Amino acid sequence: MAEDITQIAGADQEAVERSCADVTTGEARYLMALLDMQREAGENGPSQASLARHLNVSAPTALEMLRRLRAMGLVQDEKVRLTPVGTSAALVLSTRRRAALAIMQDVLGLEGEDAEHEAAWLAASASPVLGRHLISWRAHGPTN
Repeated sequence: MAEDITQIAGADQEAVERSCADVTTGEARYLMALLDMQREAGENGPSQASLARHLNVSAPTALEMLRRLRAMGLVQDEKVRLTPVGTSAALVLSTRRRAALAIMQDVLGLEGEDAEHEAAWLAASASPVLGRHLISWRAHGPTN
């Protein structure tokens, strides 16, 4: 699976960014977790129970969020897998997370799980404008 926003095949970048802006912070966390877990699990994908464990939430909480993501067209109806639109949104969010992680480590000096946790929250809650600046900063460094 592509690791960079520039490799989102066939996806209209503006539509993908709009879909990222339309999700809540919690929904974004689930999208990024599903992307990570799909990469690890391969063809079968994660289970609802493993997703709940990964995010440290109850099974009913994970089920409710999956229902919401399915209604939004971001998760497949029959499996715990991202749709193409969900994958595109998750790739954008994941790219933001990697950029935020670099800031957490290189600029703010956070390490380990603290840096990863804060980067995930920043990526999930970033506006499209901040998301573009995070990605640009990672690609080109500070502009001032």
